[in-house]
Amino acid sequence: MIEFYKQAQSRIPATIPLPSHWLKSYEDFVTKNASSVTQIESALRSLTYIVPGRFRESELASETLHTSTLLISLYHTSLLRRHFPSPSPPPPQTRYTAFYSACSPLYSNSAILLQTIQYTELLCEMFFKRRGGDKARWRLVVVLEVIKAICRTIMFWVTGKRMVAEGPGAIRPNVPEPSSTGAEEEFGGDHEGAAADSNEERDYLHGERSKEWPMPRTKMTLPVLPSITSESITEYLASRVVSADDIKAAHHLVRKIGSFQGQVAEMMWIFRPVAYALAMQRLQGSNRRDWRPWLLGLGMEVAARELGKREVRERTVGGWRGMTRVEKEESKRRGWGLAWWGMRGAFYENITR
Repeated sequence: MIEFYKQAQSRIPATIPLPSHWLKSYEDFVTKNASSVTQIESALRSLTYIVPGRFRESELASETLHTSTLLISLYHTSLLRRHFPSPSPPPPQTRYTAFYSACSPLYSNSAILLQTIQYTELLCEMFFKRRGGDKARWRLVVVLEVIKAICRTIMFWVTGKRMVAEGPGAIRPNVPEPSSTGAEEEFGGDHEGAAADSNEERDYLHGERSKEWPMPRTKMTLPVLPSITSESITEYLASRVVSADDIKAAHHLVRKIGSFQGQVAEMMWIFRPVAYALAMQRLQGSNRRDWRPWLLGLGMEVAARELGKREVRERTVGGWRGMTRVEKEESKRRGWGLAWWGMRGAFYENITR
């Protein structure tokens, strides 16, 4: 039996890839066919608008497809960023997160775990609600919110007590398309291609010469200057403007929170979802119209925002104008997040719905 196994193993061709090589082969495929992979991701996202209502459990299947696409897209983006660094300077938010991700593996792992939970939490809620009802659902929500709060707290302390700037995800770089060869070259159409190229070159040179301006004395020609408008000049100068955030060090893009009230405000903002989830779990869906959890969550977020504004006025030179671009974008994002309270809890059950 052992001899038969050895003979069968020796007959296996060496070209069959081992499982350890599959990931490397997949990475090579993604890097060489980045545009096709992006189109496939877009097609999968479009399916999430078609699947709901088509069959039983379609909502769960649609959310599973959407979540899987987000996770795969996140992996592809990180893969392409390693192989194709962006030639243009990244935005300040990306520079800030990339700096601390490179300096601290704990920060990097916390940010990845936080983003993964944000992508998968809705799917997990739907699954647990179908299996165990509202009780199991809110139990899961509390666990996920505690993990998210721990991740944000780690990011807050690793950065030296700076504002937790989540912002948008990583930007996928522009991958150059591989040069394609024409079918004529493969089937022996070299002479026809060369003739066509020579004709195009002759026509191009004739058109360019007709635009040239002959100088009267030397009989030499000068090319015609391109048409310049005020809009093109403004756009060109605006693209070359360098702001203070562009030349700052990455760790200076978000200031340290030195006051006690500022740190309390940040911790209140971090743990406000945990307090709201615990209050909703205590009700266990028995009275969705109860205003107490909604008022608790909204009150904590408004209090954290007001304490943060006071800390900026007292500690930052120039107040709001003295904040960096990353801080302003994060503050605006948190401000718009207040609108989501109109779709939560008692406000949704009593008014919005």
